[in-house]
Amino acid sequence: MRAFKLGIITDEVSQDLDEVMAFARKYRLDTIEIRSIFDKPAHTLTDAEIERIRERTSAEGIHVCALSAPIFKCDLDNAEELAQQYAIAERCIEVAGKLGATMIRGFSFWAKKPFEEAEPAIVEQLRKMAQLLEANGLLLMLEFDPSVYASNARKTRRLIDQVNAPNLRALYDPGNDLWDPDQEKPFPDGYEYLKGTIAHIHLKDAVRTAEGPEGVAIGRGEVDYEGLFQRLRDDGYDGYLIVETHYRLTSKLTEEQLKRPSGSSFSIGGKEASEECMESLLAMNYFR
Repeated sequence: MRAFKLGIITDEVSQDLDEVMAFARKYRLDTIEIRSIFDKPAHTLTDAEIERIRERTSAEGIHVCALSAPIFKCDLDNAEELAQQYAIAERCIEVAGKLGATMIRGFSFWAKKPFEEAEPAIVEQLRKMAQLLEANGLLLMLEFDPSVYASNARKTRRLIDQVNAPNLRALYDPGNDLWDPDQEKPFPDGYEYLKGTIAHIHLKDAVRTAEGPEGVAIGRGEVDYEGLFQRLRDDGYDGYLIVETHYRLTSKLTEEQLKRPSGSSFSIGGKEASEECMESLLAMNYFR
């Protein structure tokens, strides 16, 4: 019996719902997380497309756990972009409600000045967004990313503590630490910073080279996944583990695709790389 509930982000497989569902059946996944499908991000799906997803996932017995939204991947000081983010959030709330998802992902704005200088304004916006989602019974999952102000787990925990909202939780992606400009160690350091706040986990792996990090199958890179999975089991983690492959076998994702993943150009070659990723993950003792 598997020690954890598993899922995948849809566009790491395909933009085609049938292919995503076939992948989920093949690997006996419990859930999917929607970032883009039908060649569009989750917040631009029509009601008819949402109903199609709802009917199909319900028939397959697969839960939609979260929307991998791009909330606050924008300029902190641009009022027009900020307003757009709240419009995106409002639509995400509607989509989540129709699909039964309980979590929506967010970030901490494009990094353009020192973290400490931007911190008060980031806290203000995160608090406002958290309140919006809380009023609708949803969690806001804050993910760290090398392109935004909170580039690692330490900075993410600092923001979460300052916002102090019950529904603002951490989305822990240890693989993202391999791109961190501060070179935080994914595990145990990143985990320890976020312990007690983690609501959701993404899985990716990479090796650092002279040309920068190169994505590889989970367990073949620099993240100590054996140590992490043992710790998660010891600590009683009962959330989802979501595969976010983020590499391709016969091509290389561009910097822009890594920064703003979405659509068919991103999904090309995704199924084959995700199969490799899943096979590597399932070979570990925790998933046999």
